[in-house]
Amino acid sequence: MRPFKSLVAASVLISGCNGMPTAFTQDPVFDQAFVVHSGAPLPYLMMGTAIQWNEDYAVTVKHLPYVSGAVYQGQGDVQFFKHKANGVPMWRSYQPGEELTSVGFNSAYISVKGTGHALPAMVRLDAKEGNVMYGTHDGPVAKGMSGGPVFAADGKVVGITVALLTANDLARIKRPDLANQPRVSIFLPYNEINREWTRYMAQAKPATPVPTNLAAN
Repeated sequence: MRPFKSLVAASVLISGCNGMPTAFTQDPVFDQAFVVHSGAPLPYLMMGTAIQWNEDYAVTVKHLPYVSGAVYQGQGDVQFFKHKANGVPMWRSYQPGEELTSVGFNSAYISVKGTGHALPAMVRLDAKEGNVMYGTHDGPVAKGMSGGPVFAADGKVVGITVALLTANDLARIKRPDLANQPRVSIFLPYNEINREWTRYMAQAKPATPVPTNLAAN
């Protein structure tokens, strides 16, 4: 699997969109996503989306800087921050081919979602991340959805949105398994997020126990 260093600057900030996510007004599952902002010294200048990890911590992308309450940034594009909640989502690994829905907020703070299907391909965004592998799907995402949850059809979270590959990106890379896709969205899968959580627990030993609400794979 070749590194995707050339794609990081172009895609990881999700500066455009690879389709048109649709707005929604209320949904008991999708409403678990919430807006998160950069903090000082860039207070509220950048926004993204987050999802609860357990009752005391939430998770988002680490390319959103200076998040209030941040406690750990992983090797991949993920960070955990302190955020209390009553009730948390269920997490599990995804399966290629299953329906996935990315949920988040666009730059106008409107709740949006993009539905597609998980692709078999996995990508490595940066060789410096080591063996961190990202999942792909063909649903649309847009600026502001970074860090937002990717839901399976059963309502469980399988990852968080990280980036997209534009038509130009797809034309440049030598990946025949992706070249003919109309759009490619990239997410950090549950197993990679859980691996980073385990690393945080090992070094910080917080009082919060490992989540007990994880669904069986």
